[in-house]
Amino acid sequence: MNMKDMIDGLEKRHKGLWECLEEMVTPESYFELFKQLSDNYSPTLTVSRVQGPLVEALVKERTGSGSPIRVTHNLRGSGSIGIVLGKEPAPVWLSGHADICSYLTGMWDGPPSLDGGRYPLTPFCMHRAGPGRRAAVALNAAGNVALLEHVAAGEMVTDEQGLVFFETDVADLPLWTRVVHHLPASWIPESDEIHGFIDNQGTCAALLLAAHVLSRFEVNALLLLNDEEEGPVDKGNQGFSRALGRLLNRTAHDEFPELVIVSDVHQQESRRDAGREMQFGMGALFSGASSGARGAVVPPQLLAFTRELATELATRGIKLAENDGYVSRSDDVSALQYTQNIALIGFPGLYAHFDKTPTARCSDLVDLTKTLVVYALVAQEVEWRKAYV
Repeated sequence: MNMKDMIDGLEKRHKGLWECLEEMVTPESYFELFKQLSDNYSPTLTVSRVQGPLVEALVKERTGSGSPIRVTHNLRGSGSIGIVLGKEPAPVWLSGHADICSYLTGMWDGPPSLDGGRYPLTPFCMHRAGPGRRAAVALNAAGNVALLEHVAAGEMVTDEQGLVFFETDVADLPLWTRVVHHLPASWIPESDEIHGFIDNQGTCAALLLAAHVLSRFEVNALLLLNDEEEGPVDKGNQGFSRALGRLLNRTAHDEFPELVIVSDVHQQESRRDAGREMQFGMGALFSGASSGARGAVVPPQLLAFTRELATELATRGIKLAENDGYVSRSDDVSALQYTQNIALIGFPGLYAHFDKTPTARCSDLVDLTKTLVVYALVAQEVEWRKAYV
């Protein structure tokens, strides 16, 4: 299958595609979505209730009351948000996670100073922050259980032994109160850096913007903003990515996707530590395996296709580059139990779990959005699926 002819054919079947991408997928439109999602803190087990109403409102705001996009806050009782375009079964699912790193309070541990006290914290995520102090807030269910109320401000402290505490002057937090880092989203146009919960509201904003573009065309696709991707991954694959596993387990066999595209942060720390050039500014990134093959391994034909696609997209001004470094597991660990056809396409980022300020580049996420749109449209073609999945 000739790549150039295939990409040229997209324009014939989807009139105005490239102009639509240029007009609708801009740094400004991307960051507007990212900021709203990132500032709406959604720790694990709260995605459908906290982000669901916001996602639905954002879709209606952009596409109107007659939108072809259907939003389900809690798809098949899985806890994940489903954004449905067209009809099911959708041949392609695009997956990102909307839950963020969070911690659970223990018993009040008495005041280390005259100004307050602290709670020991149990990480409900992979704790990667080194010793230091970082701004944090405690969240709890408000009168309306669909909302989370900020009930205490303070600092998350990691000591030299790796133990984690929440220091605050509020002494009556209930056991198991959620604590998250506090970092309002920001974008610095001069450096193109964005800060906030890039893990993984970076992808969620890209998926929402991609859905807006795809709604202009005839397409069958399911875009997922999953819960429960964060978790104790050191205990093995089943310790996290639980919501997508639950969703797939509740999906009829004849509605399984033929392809799942999993998007998440491609951490740049290993490149930095090895003295290698980091990949910021290279656009979206793709990889052939996650977590040293403990997660998904991309089938050879899909990997070859993505390499060819990257070359062709470059002629359209869309950057997609291969990541030859380490990529962490994500929701691919659940998807691989149901299909071998998984593509790993994400974006470069640093400090996703708050060792320092989480950082990505807005232009890379614009390229990710455009890449996901093109990949989803390519996957609509029966002949392409016969050749590659």
